[in-house]
Amino acid sequence: MSYFEAPFKQVIKVHIPFLILTLGILQACSGPDFSLNLVPQTPATAPNYWCTWYWQNYLIRKGQPVTNPDAATVYSNVSARESMNQETIFGATGMARVMLPHTRGDYYFVIDHGWQDKNLKDHTFTLVMDTLDFPRYAHLAPKDRIKQMNKDIKDLGWRRLGLWVRGNPDEQQMRTYVNWSKYAGIEYWKIDGGDIETYYATQIKNEIYPELFLEHITGAGPVNPKWDKPGLQLYPSIYHPGEDTPQELEASLNAATEKVAKSLEVIQNTDVFRTYDAAPLMVTTTTLQRIHDILMQTAGEPEYTALLNIQDDPNVAAALGLVVAVKRHPMHTPRMYKGKDLHFQIYGDRHVDQRLNEMDRFVLWQRIAPPMPAGYGSFRASKTNLIDSIFFTESDTWYKATYEKMVYQSAPAVMARNLPLPEVQVTGPAPYVMASRFKNGAIAVATEGRVTPDSSWFHPQATVTLKDIETDVPIGIFGYYQSLNLKLKKELPKDFRIYAQDLLARKATDITGEVTYSEKTLRIPGTLIKRVGTAENDTGDISAPGLVLKILSSTLSD
Repeated sequence: MSYFEAPFKQVIKVHIPFLILTLGILQACSGPDFSLNLVPQTPATAPNYWCTWYWQNYLIRKGQPVTNPDAATVYSNVSARESMNQETIFGATGMARVMLPHTRGDYYFVIDHGWQDKNLKDHTFTLVMDTLDFPRYAHLAPKDRIKQMNKDIKDLGWRRLGLWVRGNPDEQQMRTYVNWSKYAGIEYWKIDGGDIETYYATQIKNEIYPELFLEHITGAGPVNPKWDKPGLQLYPSIYHPGEDTPQELEASLNAATEKVAKSLEVIQNTDVFRTYDAAPLMVTTTTLQRIHDILMQTAGEPEYTALLNIQDDPNVAAALGLVVAVKRHPMHTPRMYKGKDLHFQIYGDRHVDQRLNEMDRFVLWQRIAPPMPAGYGSFRASKTNLIDSIFFTESDTWYKATYEKMVYQSAPAVMARNLPLPEVQVTGPAPYVMASRFKNGAIAVATEGRVTPDSSWFHPQATVTLKDIETDVPIGIFGYYQSLNLKLKKELPKDFRIYAQDLLARKATDITGEVTYSEKTLRIPGTLIKRVGTAENDTGDISAPGLVLKILSSTLSD
């Protein structure tokens, strides 16, 4: 039992003034040296990973001018796979040495398209490494190559190596690859297409290697349907069932019914379902709509056992109990086109290349609050949709259909899992707001920014109110606020204390004197959330706040 599942009421009855928790998470001593660490030291076990795909794409024509972004040499799977080799992974400035120095032990390192032997007829769904790209493993047998690479990745501090695959091998070949993975200690397959007719991988791994996490997709474009139609109230994703939508949308959604049904089937037959790529300028809004369209059909139905992977939006994942395939990176090797650095995957005012600590805080939060399957608990969404829009150019995405056009996307203003919908008060534009109660009682809330024709990222601030909040449970807070109100189920005793801690910090701060309390409501100023939640940002990092808060009490009113 983790400390978050401990019987707090029983502890209180024996009058222990503070909760002395096991596993090295809480450290307490008497007197002025009292210290409290709200973040566990043991790495998370959720299947989150950092993926090489954005970085390896940015290495195409590294540092050279681009005369024609439409050329296959600038963006193509073939070009990207040529960027994958021993030096780019393990060199002095290689991906495995640079990324996530604080928390790589919580992440799988997933090596994407390009690591397999390109001379094979099917060089995608194979676990045979290309030894021309990775000569350090050339002397080994195929299964020993991935075993040794896994060891080399772990020796750099990563959780383990994860492998990208795509295709439909037969049952015998799939059994061979699962056995190789068991032998090599590989625990994650990113199946980027295929294996959703037979589910051989799922059947075989359940039989001989259940520790292997499998990720499946049904696939989606970089923007959702109807992205080019102004004036709609709803811009649904391909996962929307087509119910309760404006009449003009019904025809296209009915055509997608088969896709929806297949996606729901896959969520019942895999460990992780990835909601797929989204164009960077509109990644949050596009992904939020996809999350909504899936959870509205799966929540409360335990047969939907997969975790939802939403790619590179860690604050959304933290608040809604999801997992991530983060791809952002800090590398700057400019490919200049018309005076701008041409980097389709990382672009815009959000500057995710400078938001690397968001990846750290997210996974540290998942040490506290593990993610929830798609079918777990309840899901609520506001009837109000917020609609974002921005003009796309050839410098913004590889998806040509959007060039020189306004792209529109909606998402629910507020979403919640296992909690009442948060109340949001705002005088201007509203942020997206998400919140959840987790299986162990932990609570998380996040706000996310908006996109307009004038700005590819800004972060409105609102007063957000969470209801039905209990004491003595961790509360994760992500994003920016005017203020955050916590409406408690019970009155607090006079000697309550409130501690808050940047998730990257090693020690909590007593903020009791900076929080107001009346009528069972705690009001936490947004300025306090920002100060505490960014206290440990790395130099130059502009990540949004991310902290854990806990209300400690020595007695509870009945």
